[in-house]
Amino acid sequence: MDKQGIIEASRERREGERIFYTSCPANGCWDSACILRCHLKEGKLIAVEPDDSVNKNDSREDCGWENIWKGNVQMRPCAMGHSWKKELYAETRLLHPMKRVGKKGPGNGYFVQISWEEALDTIAEKMIEIKGKYGPYGIFHSQYPSFEKNGFPLAPWWEAGFGAWGEHSCSGHAAGEMFHLGVDMPKCARGVADNLPGFEASDIFNSKLFIMWGMDPVVAWFGPTSYYMQLAHEYGCKTIVIDPRYTQSAEILADQWIPIRPGTDLAMMLAVAQVLYEEDLIDHEFVDEWVEKDGFEEWRAYVMGEGEDGIKKTPEWAAPITAVPAETIREFARLYGTEKPVHLQYFYSCAKRHLGDYSAAAAMLLQAMTGNVACAGGCESGACLPTPGRVPAPRADFGRNPGDYTVPVLFNNNCLTEILASQKDYWEGRMSEDEFRHRIGSPTNDSPLPNIQMIIFENNYANNHSNVNRRFQGMADTEFNWGFQWHVNQPTAELCDIILPAPVWQLEGMDEYMYGHQRFVSGPNGMRNYFTFCARGCDFPGEVRSKEWVWTEIAKRLGDEVVEGYNPRMKDVPVEKWVDAQEAIYKEAFEKWADNETVMAYLGYEKRPTWEEFNANPVVRTEIDVPYYPFKNVMERGDSPFLTPSGKVEFVSNFVKNNDMTETRWRGQYEAMPVWSPSYVEGDISTASNDGFYNPKVKDYPLSLVTPVSIYRQHSSNDNNPFMREDVYRHGVWISGVDAQARGIKDGDVCRVYSDRGEAILTAYVTNRCMPGTAAIHHGGWYQTNGETSEMNAFGQDMRGTPNIFLDDGHLPHILGALIIAGLINVEKVADGDAEGYGSEAERGGMRGASVAIGTRDALAKKDGARDAAATA
Repeated sequence: MDKQGIIEASRERREGERIFYTSCPANGCWDSACILRCHLKEGKLIAVEPDDSVNKNDSREDCGWENIWKGNVQMRPCAMGHSWKKELYAETRLLHPMKRVGKKGPGNGYFVQISWEEALDTIAEKMIEIKGKYGPYGIFHSQYPSFEKNGFPLAPWWEAGFGAWGEHSCSGHAAGEMFHLGVDMPKCARGVADNLPGFEASDIFNSKLFIMWGMDPVVAWFGPTSYYMQLAHEYGCKTIVIDPRYTQSAEILADQWIPIRPGTDLAMMLAVAQVLYEEDLIDHEFVDEWVEKDGFEEWRAYVMGEGEDGIKKTPEWAAPITAVPAETIREFARLYGTEKPVHLQYFYSCAKRHLGDYSAAAAMLLQAMTGNVACAGGCESGACLPTPGRVPAPRADFGRNPGDYTVPVLFNNNCLTEILASQKDYWEGRMSEDEFRHRIGSPTNDSPLPNIQMIIFENNYANNHSNVNRRFQGMADTEFNWGFQWHVNQPTAELCDIILPAPVWQLEGMDEYMYGHQRFVSGPNGMRNYFTFCARGCDFPGEVRSKEWVWTEIAKRLGDEVVEGYNPRMKDVPVEKWVDAQEAIYKEAFEKWADNETVMAYLGYEKRPTWEEFNANPVVRTEIDVPYYPFKNVMERGDSPFLTPSGKVEFVSNFVKNNDMTETRWRGQYEAMPVWSPSYVEGDISTASNDGFYNPKVKDYPLSLVTPVSIYRQHSSNDNNPFMREDVYRHGVWISGVDAQARGIKDGDVCRVYSDRGEAILTAYVTNRCMPGTAAIHHGGWYQTNGETSEMNAFGQDMRGTPNIFLDDGHLPHILGALIIAGLINVEKVADGDAEGYGSEAERGGMRGASVAIGTRDALAKKDGARDAAATA
């Protein structure tokens, strides 16, 4: 076939297709709202293409440096964005409401199909029953209750539910940001505070040195910021990666890779500070203006060995702790102190450990010492996320009123497992109120206390936190749970009494995304110079229905006041017209927005676009003039961005010094400045650091486990996607050649991986990309068990390999707050004969349900009869 024939054949295949634009909703792509150009034919998604809204029919690399500086680049999806088709049409897709028969938990019970009417009636009845028995704090909604709010959609009118302080991703940095810089990330996220510590992607071009400390943006930071980091390296920015693994970012971007022993980052930072002090590599102009003097001198005395411990924190002191040579630390410190500006990004992987908030704080203090914490090309080194928006987007009005109920904040966002494990002891009088409040991070001694007996799941929430065994036990022990799930074998489904089939938001229907983001999706944080309208796409398969329809139907069952508050404009819309009615309200919002001549002029529209024209090219973008750098808005107006008691960067926190931290929401002890050995630890640091090399547990669990994210999963989304699992990714335990040889393990061997919290079966990936003494298992693997319970495994051995099963979630006596993502494990080879019984990785849980049996009532009745007959025989 000649060239023209190929073109004609392609045109014929595309005849009758419809193109729509949308954006991935997967939480975790913090700085990205990637644009997906989707092709639909005969009701089926046939292709997903990258963004073509700028630099049409050409690659973004050819758009020129000037346009790149201005943010005029394509917002291309990653491999996962292109793989959503397999989520839509997966064999395991949940297509009908289902009810559990038997007890909750893996290995218990099974599901039968029920009608929507039965599902909704049962859910509403149980909600009323549980609120009546346990009060408004007996119902917990899992849609990220962080930032001191709750995602429970009906809370303002039904007056139930509660929120949490803190959040997941930046939780390891929160204490350092708040105590030393006066940055309250939740307030920034809610728009209550405007001392925004983030940066826009193109500001990276202003940096002369880029330090990725525990950061792997090529894999872990999807979207334009990662792309800009790669361009900056090509542009000449020197790049250093500090990480126990030789990551893809180290391979692609680094001029130098410095391997470091996990959990020892603070020791290296203290040694860097010692060199900066000793060789006077300090930005005195910045320090004089913006740093509180007494605390600066107190930390200097500690670092220089003039404090109580009398130990000078030299590179020679840090070298045996960190496994980084003293000469390397010293030369790194000199380079860091003489280059400016420096973008030092200390990432979540290091901060979300036991005592990781000290090292997170130290990273911010290093940036303050060198004047890099608030300048073009610099980095605050904490959350680094919030930046001001640049593009006014439409806002659809569904007529909701605010309601009279203020959702109370009852606990720390990462202490749900602790609530579920200890609430029964408290309410039945076996635990004191003070102990319960300390365990859960109760914000005040007057805050109401929860007694959770219903969990509403919006996602795979049960799977994605530490101490999975304990977490699942607590969730299975509640009276009634329900939620939305994509797949029948999703781990969280095991904890539900009713599961509802969930739409894939960006491709089916027109529901809001997570956190109440409407279909006008703005680029969050790293590139906030655009938004895209996520149009209606595929029809719902099977009996899948809009989540907002579900909530409206439940609201009707809870009372007229509830449904009038939640969805007055759509309460009477029949289900078959639901998406049309949603689209009409979005069209109304667009037309009101397009009638604003000021907005149209600002965005460069020569004439008012029609709804049809807008849908054909629904990406609205403006140029970045000067990229945002940390605190730029506040500093330019002459105010202090550091909302500490002194109004400056506090190397010694006045808040900590002047408060009994055990009586604050943090509920534990904390040093006023980053120190290697906290005073509340008896003996050495090992007593409190449950995931460190100096913990006595190392005798039994000698490998330090890190749990990096994967390019093949977004949290746990896509772990069931064959595009992402089959032939492209092997989920296993990374182990160094040295550690593997000592255990007689070869690459590909089936291994038992275990800690004092749980165990799993995984294949070994033997690699010298992982330094000795360290292991790695990628985050997001699904928890699916063999059903054989034991003292260690309440629901059986994990056959698929979630790293969260190994991780301890205890903090006290240290403060609460961080979501722990590191731990201590051991790895042993499964005997060859025994390994055959485990089968392949896919057979151990790749694409099958763990313990649920799905079918009709009649089929399951026959199965029950056969089971009973077998038992009798």
